Amino acid sequence: MNTVTSQFDVAAFMQQQVRDVFQTMAALEVKPVPIQQDGNHHERISGVVGLGSETITGAVYLHLPLPLAEHITRQLLGLEPTDPVEEAAVNDVTGELTNMVAGGLKSTLCDRGVPCAVSTPTIIRGTAYEIEVLPDVSRYCLSFDAGPFQFNVEAHLKQN
Repeated sequence: MNTVTSQFDVAAFMQQQVRDVFQTMAALEVKPVPIQQDGNHHERISGVVGLGSETITGAVYLHLPLPLAEHITRQLLGLEPTDPVEEAAVNDVTGELTNMVAGGLKSTLCDRGVPCAVSTPTIIRGTAYEIEVLPDVSRYCLSFDAGPFQFNVEAHLKQN
């Protein structure tokens, strides 16, 4: 794609970053699997964190099935599996997980001489939405298995 991302394997980095974040934050072992495209017609929550600098722009997306996001939220809050969980808490946890994944990518870019900043997380909820990629943007899509759940992570990067 460009000199910045050709210096390292973005997909391999993101795989390790996602595994580390989920293990550390949620005590959840996740494993990379072949990309899963199921039409995105189940209820899900997506966290989005933008990346930007003079030389690179992009975003990181974390797409979780809503039951997985609720499970992680209950775990982090010390709730029982059947306890209700507030929508705002699920949004916060999803945003923070996304922020941590994006933060790792930001740090790696900074370490490679590309200082950049991240935005605050944004949340998308729904049953049928797609993320479309603009021209000249490299898209890295990864799928992970988390027990009975599967989820996707995307990184979109564009050299300015």
